[in-house]
Amino acid sequence: MDDIIFWSLLIQIPLPNEQLQSWLDTIGFIFNVLYALSIRGYFILILVGLMVFVSSLSDSLAKILVAIGVALYFVGPYLINLLAGFAGLGDITLETATQAWLALFGMNDAEMISLLLFFAEILVAVGILGGAILYFTPSSKELRSRGQSLIVRSLMLAPIIVFFHVSLWL
Repeated sequence: MDDIIFWSLLIQIPLPNEQLQSWLDTIGFIFNVLYALSIRGYFILILVGLMVFVSSLSDSLAKILVAIGVALYFVGPYLINLLAGFAGLGDITLETATQAWLALFGMNDAEMISLLLFFAEILVAVGILGGAILYFTPSSKELRSRGQSLIVRSLMLAPIIVFFHVSLWL
């Protein structure tokens, strides 16, 4: 089967119709999921990026996730519709994007954001508690600075969590 596709592409003859339709359905599904991600999922990328920042795992990964989320918000829907037009799929609608999102993830975006907010609240609480323990440990200045950093990072995420809680009701 892969040999047929390879040789069809190599000698530039058209693919059989059933393979072409399957390919177009797959590309359409991918574009629909990307469109839903660019409309609703940018919240998820920003929230995950901020959670990574608070946990101090990787500051560069956190910055990349937040930057991708912001870029998806501004450029995503236009770019996805443009690429779908180039692929011959036409305009992607919000309904088809929602159906593809539900088919892929099994939950809508509000449920996913609520679940991530739950984990973010736990992360903030653990960060503040762990930072306070490290800050008040009199053994070294390194622990004190690390504790202060954890507390500040956690307190930076707390108002953003409040914003996400309020934004779901607006």
